[in-house]
Amino acid sequence: MIDLTAELHRYSGFDSFRPGQREVLENLFAGRDTLAILPTGGGKTLLYQLYGAITHQRVIIVSPLISLMQDQVSRLQYLGSKRVVAITSAMDFQERAAILRNLNHYQYIYVSPEMLSNRNIFEMIARQSIGLFVIDEAHCISEWGPDFRPDYLRLGKIRHQLENPLTLMMTATATQRTRDDILNRMGFTATDVKQLVLPTNRSNIFLSAKICANQPEKNEQLETLVKELNGAGIIYFSSKKQTEQIAAMLSQKTDKRVMAYHGGMDNQRRFLIQQQFMNGDIDIVCATSAFGMGIDKENVRYVIHYHLPDNIQSYVQEIGRCGRDQQPSLAILLYEPNDQYLQQNLIANTIPEEQLLRYFYQHPDQLQNNDAFRVIKYYYDIGKTVDQTLAIFDQAKSRRIGELNALIQYIYTTGCRRKLLLQHFDETAEHVDPEFCCDFHTDFWGNWRQFNQQYLKPSETDQGVQSTDWRQIIDKLFLLKN
Repeated sequence: MIDLTAELHRYSGFDSFRPGQREVLENLFAGRDTLAILPTGGGKTLLYQLYGAITHQRVIIVSPLISLMQDQVSRLQYLGSKRVVAITSAMDFQERAAILRNLNHYQYIYVSPEMLSNRNIFEMIARQSIGLFVIDEAHCISEWGPDFRPDYLRLGKIRHQLENPLTLMMTATATQRTRDDILNRMGFTATDVKQLVLPTNRSNIFLSAKICANQPEKNEQLETLVKELNGAGIIYFSSKKQTEQIAAMLSQKTDKRVMAYHGGMDNQRRFLIQQQFMNGDIDIVCATSAFGMGIDKENVRYVIHYHLPDNIQSYVQEIGRCGRDQQPSLAILLYEPNDQYLQQNLIANTIPEEQLLRYFYQHPDQLQNNDAFRVIKYYYDIGKTVDQTLAIFDQAKSRRIGELNALIQYIYTTGCRRKLLLQHFDETAEHVDPEFCCDFHTDFWGNWRQFNQQYLKPSETDQGVQSTDWRQIIDKLFLLKN
């Protein structure tokens, strides 16, 4: 009988498990495929890391983002594991070939769905003995697979081709519909898999939203908040361009150390910004939604959304990146009426149009290397007709618009925000503290400065370097040249 608490302490130094961790590990050691819905900051990565450390078996981790994989590789190496690697598109041919030739030397192998769909990479992985197959951020199967990253839809078949290894699927938020969709697309039935679903509610995060008349008013409100809010913060955007513009504006108009982070930046720059933020040398990161997956910074005091996220599930995940130390934290959503049109345009641009769909079906040999063609090709390859594929895209568009409308309802609600969020996950808000819940119960916007002083306590690591010289330090790190 394995003493999991002793193994936990030996591996990580912790004396006790976070909620849900022990139950998931007990399922895995009993040989049960598991779907784990653990809140952001619930310690999901420790589950497969500890399983591998105890069993010495090989673990394959399917992960959505290069930055996330790199962060997890660094963390495992810090904990003493040298047999860890991430196979990514950022590698050159020689580097990837060298890793694949020596793949049997690695215990933890991180790979994206796209890399796993590559025949050569799959065949090399399939030759290995696999003790655990992990789908990290498993909600992507349901949310991204049908109309954005179709290789997520292949994971069920890939798992079968790998001879059905023990499987752990993990995410921070998932409605009942999303959970059912994950299991269905992975080829499971509800009785095949042990599900552990912890409550979504993070009672230490105060919820608030403010409707601004226009973007200038929103910018003014953001500047005022950033000048005075204590501690480290993340500000989320849907636009790479505005991520950089607002970061520059805040750097100029406040004394806070602010940097932009988005997928259009090179990997080295993103990694260094991430590490600066983790170390407390940057106060605020203005970022697109990719930033935060796997970022284990416990003392983020606030998350501000400058733009609407995709849906309530994404919103709950993103605000969950503050207050992981269980100390009081703050979530603010700034909204102006044109914001919904930006998100609607993103939905329209993500899902392939009918004209493009019909063109590809007529000219399948003219495949282009972009997301839209890859999605269409997936359905073409599995034998879907034009009309069937069009119906799938129409259904996906309707679902996304419905989810966006639910988020807008959250903004305009005249009731308790926490209750509305939790209803989305079929949960109820029990023992709500009206003094620390949301801006329905208190006059937050009339007293936010008092709230800031009372609840948002910056830690020593938030102080970082002096604000007078941080830009020079960043410039030296990035080797910026004129």
